[in-house]
Amino acid sequence: MHKSTRPLHRLIRVVFASCVALYAVVSILMLASPNGPTGSGPVAYVLFILVLQFATIVWLLVGPLPDRKWQVVAFLVFGDVGLASVILLDVPTSALIGTFLFALTGSMCTFFLGPRLLVAHLVFANLVIVYIGVVAYTQGLWGPWDAIAAVLVAGGATSGVPIFAQIAWSLVCEDARQSEIDPLTRLKNRRGLQNAIEDLWTVAHGEQLALVLVLVDIDRFKSVNDRYGHDQGDAVIVLVADRLRDHLGTSGVVARTGGEEFVAVLVGEAEQLCELVAEVSGTLTNRSDPIPVTVSAGAVVIAPDSDAWTAGVDVVNDATRVADSLMYRAKADGGNRTMLETMWP
Repeated sequence: MHKSTRPLHRLIRVVFASCVALYAVVSILMLASPNGPTGSGPVAYVLFILVLQFATIVWLLVGPLPDRKWQVVAFLVFGDVGLASVILLDVPTSALIGTFLFALTGSMCTFFLGPRLLVAHLVFANLVIVYIGVVAYTQGLWGPWDAIAAVLVAGGATSGVPIFAQIAWSLVCEDARQSEIDPLTRLKNRRGLQNAIEDLWTVAHGEQLALVLVLVDIDRFKSVNDRYGHDQGDAVIVLVADRLRDHLGTSGVVARTGGEEFVAVLVGEAEQLCELVAEVSGTLTNRSDPIPVTVSAGAVVIAPDSDAWTAGVDVVNDATRVADSLMYRAKADGGNRTMLETMWP
């Protein structure tokens, strides 16, 4: 599940379990219906699907939520194939009503899987609907116009809701992404950085990698604005941001957290990250620039074997305070330098 859904995990459990429970109710009604499956084979198959549905409900309520894409895809396939295979054992008129449940799995695609899998789901669902319409027509249950109308209504209902939901969700997600981006530099802003930190901490702690926090500040930036104007000051900020992204961006997240202040949170092998950080001041400074500037940086390395990990994600806040202190010490020593320290063991 995406990190933005974490506060909703309990609600997501209930919603997912309720959807599967609705599928299970359909299976039970199928078994009870005089028009439902007959013969030991079809009845045994529906019972098998019913057992899987109940097992899935229990898993969703008390087990770990699917946190990998393939697990959610498996859930989708189970929902689509299970529903189709059960309702097709009923008479076409009842089966067509059952296809409206495809809208539930379509909504799941919208919020958790994305447009490509939504298209695959819609193709499958509409093929099932068309098949039911053809069967109803060939069995003489509907005339040609009735069959076409029924297919169009069922297809529109099962496709329209997820499609409109996908459009709305895409707009909301894009707005949310933009709210995490600094409009001047296109780096993450403070909010975007905070949202990324937990994932970076999880990766570093889980894979026994070092986590490095770097604070970078442009030296004497006020004098740049005073002498050259704010437009040129913005150009300097963008130039430093681009160089910082190129230098550190592949190892973690880089953000602009204030006027001329940047923060990078990196994950990787400690020795390699230390080499990268040591080169920050030199990489961001070029005397041939139209407005030459220097930067001061403070960096804190949290080694994989550090006891600091016991503080959880809060260790990043502690590292930020230490890095901030180091950055100001670098400025006090004349600027244009990086001060690096390993967090307590």
